[in-house]
Formats: sequence, C-alpha cells, structure tokens
Amino acid sequence: MTGHLSPIQVEDYHRNRLSSEVLLEVDDHLADCGDCRQLMESSTLHTLPLYDDFATEAAVGSHLTFEQSAAFVDGLVTGEERRTLEDHLAACAQCAPLISDLRIFRNQVASELDREVRPSDSLTEPRLHSNNASRSKFPVWLYASVAAVVFLGIAAWVVWRFTSTSARREAVVVSPTVATTPSIDLVSPTPFGRDAGTVLVRLNDGGSSLTINSQGELVGVEAWPQEYQRMAREALMNQRVEKSSQLAGLNRRGSSLMGGDDKGQTFGVIEPVGKIIFSDRPVFRWSTLTGATGYIVEVYDGNFNSVATSPVITGNSWTAPSLKRGQLYSWQVKAAKEGQEFLAPRPPAAQARFRVLDQASSAEISRARRDYSSSHLLLGLLYAKAGLLDEAERELSALQAVNPDASVLRRLSESVRASRN
Repeated sequence: MTGHLSPIQVEDYHRNRLSSEVLLEVDDHLADCGDCRQLMESSTLHTLPLYDDFATEAAVGSHLTFEQSAAFVDGLVTGEERRTLEDHLAACAQCAPLISDLRIFRNQVASELDREVRPSDSLTEPRLHSNNASRSKFPVWLYASVAAVVFLGIAAWVVWRFTSTSARREAVVVSPTVATTPSIDLVSPTPFGRDAGTVLVRLNDGGSSLTINSQGELVGVEAWPQEYQRMAREALMNQRVEKSSQLAGLNRRGSSLMGGDDKGQTFGVIEPVGKIIFSDRPVFRWSTLTGATGYIVEVYDGNFNSVATSPVITGNSWTAPSLKRGQLYSWQVKAAKEGQEFLAPRPPAAQARFRVLDQASSAEISRARRDYSSSHLLLGLLYAKAGLLDEAERELSALQAVNPDASVLRRLSESVRASRN
C-alpha cells in the first residue's frame, strides 16, 4: 500500500467492508503510519449517532433490541429470560436471521483478535517480523480501543442490516471438496473465516444458527457437551440416524396383531405396540368390539409372568400402574360379549410388545428437555437414539418447518421412519 488511507478506506474499515487481503494491508499500514492511526481513531466517534438511531428505533418495536441480541449471542442471557428470547426467535422471521448474522460477525472479530501480537513499549518502535509470518501480526495500537471499535462496528452493521435489505450479499455456491461426503445441499459459504471451508449445512435451530463445513467442523453449538456435538455432526454428515438397539424384537406386523369375532367384526390392540415408551405408566388403547360389555387388560413381562391386570373396563383405554424401566413387556385385551370371550391379539398372531425406556436414558432426555428445550435437532437425535421414534419424528418435523429447503432433514426423518421396520 502506497500513500495514506483514503476516507473511503477508513469508512470501509469501520463498516467491515474490506476484503481479507486489503484488511491485512491496512493493518500493516496503520502499524507504521501515525497519521492514519490518528485519523482512524478519531473517525470511530462518527458511528455513535448510528447506534443511537438504532437504539431508539428498537426500543419502541416488538423485536429484540441490540443489547438483547448481543447478550444472547455472547451467552450472557440464561434461565427464563433466555427461553423467552428463544421462543421469540423461533417465531420471528426478522430477528432469527439477525441473530445468525450477528453470531457470524462476532466470530469474525474473534478470529481477527486471535492473530499473534507482539507487544512493544512504544508505537514508534520498529516491529520484529519472522520470515514466514510478517503479515500475521495484529497491530499493537488497536488494543487500547478494540472494545470500542468492535462495539461501534457491530452497532453500525446492525443498523445497516435493518435498513438496507436490498443490499444483501449474493450467495455463492461451491462444490464440496471432500470426496467421501454424501451428497448434501450446499448453502452459501460463510463470508468470514478464511480457513472455515465450504459450508455444507446451515440450519436455524431454535433461533440459533448451526453450520457444518467441508472439514466436518460443527459451529454454533459450542455450549453442547462434546458427545452431543459428535452425535449431531455424524448425523448431519451421514444424513441418517442409526437404529436404536433398544428396538430389537419390537417390530410391528400390521394386521397380524388384530383379533376379531366369527362375524368379522374388527377388534384389536392399538397402542403401545412395537415401540419404546417414555412413561413408566403406559396408556393402553384398543379398538372396540360391537356389543362388548367389558374389557380386561393383562400385562406380562419378558418371561410371560403377569405383572398387571386391569379391572373390567367399559371404555377402550386403561392406564397401567408403574412398570419397571428398561424391561420388555407384552399385553393383551379380552372382550366379553354375549357370554363369550374374545382376545386381541389372538394367537397365532404375534404378541403386542413394548419396552419402557430405561432409567439412564429417561434421565438424560429429561435433562435435555430442560437445558436444550429450544433445539429440535438435539432432542430429535436423543429421542431417536433412545428408540422414541414418534417423538424423534415430531422434533425433526418441527425443525424442517423452519428449514424447508434443508434436504438433510428429510433424509434424517426418512431414516427414523425406516427404524420402524
């Protein structure tokens, strides 16, 4: 770079419109040029009116203020207040993209601050460079005002984001570079982060942005435990969820479970059949038999020992007493009609089996419901892992509703449905 910075370059610097290469050149020039440093520092004050205007406008609106958005992105909002903001973001088509873009902006700033800095006693002291890293030094002079610059830069960008919808950057689609990666709908690569690689998946999950790049890096869920991050990364990269081992022996055989009388009247069990249930007090349901005067439900353990029997019931449902978790059970219902007894399922049809979710999985899911209630992806994957297929499909469907173009979610749902067979 020759000569001093132009007013346009100064403005572009504060508004974060410089390319990565130009930004490095400007940084190096500022480290050597006291006049340009003074110009840059004095010009930061010009962004204050922009933030004032934004604060006034957001204060009277129904959307998140900048303070709320910044605190949410930085993880400073917890408890009931965070749940309230997450509920708003899940339903607000304006605030959710803003939070996503603001998080990306923050990550860019963080990556710039991570560049190596070598302090010196004076701004005029000559800088020391290695042969291989002469352009990797972050200017020392910026440390005194970095907090103000970042804050004001973000504020200016937020105003621009709200008031200039016609100036959005055009998305660039790049083919994945990992040959073994399954075909995934590509989204625009992140405009920041020079080493992040191509973004393969971007999802809006509970108001937060989640991405996976071509290097297999999962971004946006750093607060999750490592095991949960690994589970999400594998599911999204493979575009499928593994069938839970707890489903073994529970395959449903359709009409073979149905019973009936000699006149062909349908009578059979409905739920639970061929599934895992979360509650240890299952609700049994069956279809009615015309003319029946009462029903009795019988529940057996894996050795066909009786563990629960209902009284005579005139309706078509019954809630059992507490059953042991992690155990396999079967059940049948008897109908009394005109002095005769009708059984469903009727031998030689297969038994109506189900399993009560084990204690460890139940506790894990209860914690996830409490701590990650806004994440449809995480809850869906945990449900699928535990074999709770109805619940898994419900969460993935909710996630698909806010990400209608994400084919990876359709494939995840298909793999969950395939687990029923």
